[in-house]
Amino acid sequence: MPDPVRVAVIGTGNIANQHLPVLRHLPEAQVVALCDTNPEMLRAAEATYQVGRTFDSVDGLMAWGAYDAVFVLVSVLQVARVAERFIRHKTPTFLEKPPGLYSTDTAALARAVEATGTPTQVGFNRRFYTSILAGRAALLETGPIRSVTVHADEDIERIWTNARFTDEVRRRWAYANGIHALDLLRFFGGDVRRVESHFARVRNPMPDAFTAWLEFESGAHGRAHMDHFAPGGGHRYQVRTAEAMLTSYEGFARAVLERRGHESVEFRLTGDDQHLKPGFPGQARAFLELVRTGGQPAFPAASIWDALSTMQMIDAIVQPEAWSGA
Repeated sequence: MPDPVRVAVIGTGNIANQHLPVLRHLPEAQVVALCDTNPEMLRAAEATYQVGRTFDSVDGLMAWGAYDAVFVLVSVLQVARVAERFIRHKTPTFLEKPPGLYSTDTAALARAVEATGTPTQVGFNRRFYTSILAGRAALLETGPIRSVTVHADEDIERIWTNARFTDEVRRRWAYANGIHALDLLRFFGGDVRRVESHFARVRNPMPDAFTAWLEFESGAHGRAHMDHFAPGGGHRYQVRTAEAMLTSYEGFARAVLERRGHESVEFRLTGDDQHLKPGFPGQARAFLELVRTGGQPAFPAASIWDALSTMQMIDAIVQPEAWSGA
């Protein structure tokens, strides 16, 4: 095998503790440095993952420079700013979703990638769930996709009562978390041509119920449902061709294909997805290969332009300009 890609991880909080076990598991990667402005979190991550080099600032990490790529795993309020520094420095960059809380943040990153050519991948890990990939492949064998329905329902009472979330993040929860499910509209349906959307306020200090109809460039149609009030719900999808239907269960961990004249077929998580955070091994391997080969991500991985298209789709679904006052 070629030498492993030397990776520096920026941010050692919750999401980093999902990425780091994956990076340590893959022979293609070697975590050579951790960076965080929080000294307690940095020390805890150093002790847990036995990484020899730590930095308390991005400036210090960049001055050291003995790495091939970075994973930017900081808060949603900082991710675009931090990622742009490495992109401008031409360091291959993986950044967690969302790539900024606003489409303008993501567009700025896209301009930086265009200017530098830096390999850049955004972490939409649901695209790499082995259950979703296998189910999608089997569904496409029955014909072209004609409809995609995605529910991104979630009771966000805990968000409004948790002091660690700012009002800005709370008001843009569709981007901060709902994007995981909403991106599957484009994953299955492709590029979006048109969106018609409606919203209402039920319980929270902002609109918390969204329904949208989408038309894809392929001619297929989609539906987005997002209720951010009341218990229950969850993220799920249902995708149809003219002959078959694929439905998700258990938070995307399982999918069932139903087809006329055939017995139903079930798809579950396989391989590393069974013992690591699902989707993370596949997306990490795709990025590490990108570091070796250069260029930009190919489907199912999300490039910065792919992420921008999803952010703009969410803009059309939630219509923030109509209620945010921004």
